[in-house]
Amino acid sequence: MANIGLNNIWYSPLTEGADGTAIYEGAKQLGKAVSCSTSITNNEAKLYGDDTLQESDTSFAGGTITLGVTDDDDAVFCELLGHTLTEDGEVIKTASDAPIYVGLGRIVTKMVSGVYKYKVEFLYKVKFSEPSKDENTKGESVEFATPSIEGIISALDDEENTWNKSKTFNTKSDALTYLKNLLAAGSDVYRITYDLMGGTGNIEDESVTAGESVTLDDGKNITPPEGKEFSGWATSASATTPNVTSPYTPSGNVTLYAVYVDEV
Repeated sequence: MANIGLNNIWYSPLTEGADGTAIYEGAKQLGKAVSCSTSITNNEAKLYGDDTLQESDTSFAGGTITLGVTDDDDAVFCELLGHTLTEDGEVIKTASDAPIYVGLGRIVTKMVSGVYKYKVEFLYKVKFSEPSKDENTKGESVEFATPSIEGIISALDDEENTWNKSKTFNTKSDALTYLKNLLAAGSDVYRITYDLMGGTGNIEDESVTAGESVTLDDGKNITPPEGKEFSGWATSASATTPNVTSPYTPSGNVTLYAVYVDEV
């Protein structure tokens, strides 16, 4: 497996819900990708007892990402860095300008056993800083100078301190659709609640990122009401037949109700 390409750098302004869930405003292209470098820092805490290592913590602590793009588009960079772009195209920067947090994703082209694959790498929370610039005269030969921008990678303030996710696809179009869905307006983590409708069992609620699918509980851990057997799930408590299939992609917070039929 080898990485052989980089494309489609997309972002969206981020706000966090009261419980730390990510809320985005819609995918925007940051620029045509030239390069990407990430550096991750992990915790390195160790606990010794009786002269031996008892516990260790190597969890995510933070990171940095440096992006190279073909053009520092004023509209994009002003939004990322908190600058003002006037109607006549003038960029105004002040000492009080504050960069915003964004969700950030990219598609990495891979070669796996001679077949192209497309991996989405997604960072939930990034804040960029003012880029440095180098300019040179043309001279005897032309050298392209492309802008780069560096960001700090953080974790969300949710229960899991989520910071990254990735998924590999067979086609670039599928990868791009997935990436844009992650940054879609109103994108959030949806909650699936199971109502056993008189049955008994221990089925935990599930959290699903917008645009993703989840395998529904198969009902094997449910004890149905007497004389009934589990048939599936429905989005209405009055349903007599299941109306959702697994894997299931919710469009928002949803309660799924167990549907039973007479025991054969």
